[in-house]
Amino acid sequence: MLGLQASLVAALVGLPRSEARGRDSDARGREILWVHEARDGARHAQAALYDLHAPPLLRRLTRLLGRADEAEDVLHDAFLTAFGELKELRDDANFAAWLNRIAVHLVHRRFRRRTLLRRLGMDRGIDDASLKQLAVGGDPSITLQLSRIAGALEKASSAERLAWMLRLVEGCSLQEVAEACSCSLATAKRRIAAAQARVDLVVELDSAEFDSTGEHG
Repeated sequence: MLGLQASLVAALVGLPRSEARGRDSDARGREILWVHEARDGARHAQAALYDLHAPPLLRRLTRLLGRADEAEDVLHDAFLTAFGELKELRDDANFAAWLNRIAVHLVHRRFRRRTLLRRLGMDRGIDDASLKQLAVGGDPSITLQLSRIAGALEKASSAERLAWMLRLVEGCSLQEVAEACSCSLATAKRRIAAAQARVDLVVELDSAEFDSTGEHG
């Protein structure tokens, strides 16, 4: 798994590693103040929170959904929901994690809707940000592997796919995956393992095909 994770990280563009981490205490203090003010309807505070969190969240949503236009829609809906339900947030310091949880829930709903539309032959969306399209350098072997991995993930449930993407592509900790997916740590592990089992099949296929060429070793 670690080898696969390393190859994905090397192949994908601009992967954030918890971008909010490492910010100084003053920045964190300002954010908490903005959350407090936004709860009271202050537009400047809402705008400040949007400017801070929208760019990294949009990049994450684009990778999770594989479609730029849907990512924009989910980003918009996530902030509307967050600001509309801000009074439910108990700890202002947890705004980023709470916003991410809302966004991931909306992504899950998008996946379910997409599945239904595909069954009805009505899915007209364009996968313009899939794993293989995020590969850099034009290495055909990496592109092929990412394409196969994406295909394997399509066969997993949306919950399994999201957990796997958050863990192995986004680099979230297991606890962060569980929080984002609103599930227990054990459930998050099971979902990741289920998706990984499907991915392992295509990775083994790649290895077998490579061996059959006689180029290995």
